[in-house]
Amino acid sequence: MGTKGSSNYVSLGGRRLHYQTTGEGPVTVFFEAGMGRSRSTWALVQPRVAEFARTVVYDRAGHGLSDPDPGGRDFDRLLSDHLAVVDAATDCATIGVGHSYGGPIVRMAETVRPETFSALTLVDEVPETVDPDQMSAAMRGASLIYGAQVVLAQLGLLAPLLERFRFGDLAAEDARAAATEAARMNSVRAAREEWRAFGSSFEKLHANGPIVPDVPMCSISSNRMSRERDRHRDFLGAAHARIAELSPEGRHLYSRNSSHDIQLTEPNLVVNEIRALVERVRARLPA
Repeated sequence: MGTKGSSNYVSLGGRRLHYQTTGEGPVTVFFEAGMGRSRSTWALVQPRVAEFARTVVYDRAGHGLSDPDPGGRDFDRLLSDHLAVVDAATDCATIGVGHSYGGPIVRMAETVRPETFSALTLVDEVPETVDPDQMSAAMRGASLIYGAQVVLAQLGLLAPLLERFRFGDLAAEDARAAATEAARMNSVRAAREEWRAFGSSFEKLHANGPIVPDVPMCSISSNRMSRERDRHRDFLGAAHARIAELSPEGRHLYSRNSSHDIQLTEPNLVVNEIRALVERVRARLPA
């Protein structure tokens, strides 16, 4: 699925989290997926980044090859799992990369492990600076989507839909494998549980935010407005820009198209931004 490498597991209280490493070098790039996603969301980015850095991708609990988590899927639980894999898989300067709901996870991880993270890349992340009611309205259809995925998976109809619409930019064999894995009942149920816990978790993040990392950071927003002069109406892009402005070394830019999955539709953009940060971090390392 484009994320091949050395497979490893972290054991946590009777369950295991699966992660893969590939590439080498003095800088590690650690990828965090968005809500309801596995390592496959990085299938077009991680292999290219592995050409110039060591990389780590992992499956959130219940997704891919990781065991389900009976302890719930609120933000604190997601962060705890993230840090467990970070601690097991990294031993050098690390750049965190987070997509969507993975964005606040990698930003929070930097505040908890400042000695580990040297830079961050955020890919159309979920910014906690947005008002919870506004965020809830923007994601109004999510309950239907996550519920429908469970039904479609039970009927055997989800995999072909994911293969075409989520993983359509992957090679045919990789798209089929990723879709088959994402359509398993463990995965769709874990995604639904993440969504069910999102509202209360986001309110808590909003109340305690903003989470501003003290490291170089790049935030990439989806280009939701066809005309630049209309971008003032894109509250998510504005929130991304604001967090970047609050960071001591923040950078904000837009993708070319309106896809939320920029890492799948414009992988070169994401790879190039990560490469720039890898070079920056490498230049600061002791000779």
